[in-house]
Amino acid sequence: MKKLCLLVSFSFFCGNVLAQTFADPNFTALPIGSGWNSPAGAVFSKDGQKLFVWERAGRLYVCNRDGAGNYIKQTTPVADIAEEVANWDAHGMLGFAMDPGFESNGLIYLLYVVDRHHLLNFGTPAYNPNTSISGQATIGRVTRYQTSMTGSNLVINPSSRQILIGETKSTGMPILHHSHGIGTLAFAADGTLLVTIGDAASYEGIDAGSNGGTFYQAALTDGIIRPEENVGAFRAQMINSMSGKLLRINPQTGDGVPSNPFYSAAEPRAPKSRVWALGIRNSFRIFIKPGTGSTDPAVGDIGEVYLGDV
Repeated sequence: MKKLCLLVSFSFFCGNVLAQTFADPNFTALPIGSGWNSPAGAVFSKDGQKLFVWERAGRLYVCNRDGAGNYIKQTTPVADIAEEVANWDAHGMLGFAMDPGFESNGLIYLLYVVDRHHLLNFGTPAYNPNTSISGQATIGRVTRYQTSMTGSNLVINPSSRQILIGETKSTGMPILHHSHGIGTLAFAADGTLLVTIGDAASYEGIDAGSNGGTFYQAALTDGIIRPEENVGAFRAQMINSMSGKLLRINPQTGDGVPSNPFYSAAEPRAPKSRVWALGIRNSFRIFIKPGTGSTDPAVGDIGEVYLGDV
């Protein structure tokens, strides 16, 4: 049984953090690290010894707990993929997750929008690492890396990179507007990886396809969307489209999970095989209630999921 709770009127903003006063003397506010540049999220390791913070531009940092209980920011980023990340408007590297077995395998997962110049030209003579293209059609991508200690620093091994979603411009999560893009990575109790993606439609009015305010034409030309996906916000209702969905994938392969509702054994990487829930406009953040869901991925019970539809 699956349970999805939709939270509406969800707000997200960045601003100055004001000093807090707590009525309970057991609570204190302590600064952690400094010099953050548009941090998109933070998460503790299971043992509480590490706090990972990821920035929208494509950098992941770790703060290590010392003997006094303070968290000290590692100067060297754990990962810096800014060259690949599209950091404009509501886009960037917005999702991060540690593998359930991180303490033993060191695996981490990143969810981000790919810079269009990188998407179209990387690996060709036309590619320039100092060039980026903003405000145009591109895709969202999920990658996995293995981390290890190099000296005193925890860093990724670039050669361990594996793309789980978005190997090519035709297999990524469509990004066709200034928002309504990617959202969250989270692990269910059964070890499957959840991914959220918005409908890629315009937020400025009704979008039923061929909307001049979106990047639909380039997306069609590039193969980012198929002609039948040129239906704007209605992509969220299309079973065989990743737009407007909560996806559930195998974290080792990126394939859909056999217990997903629309899974096809003949097409395990098709959008429909990865879809868990549909009809979502802009699922920026999700949260899985602890202690819910099966630990067996074959059961198809991911627990109680709370979804913030921005």
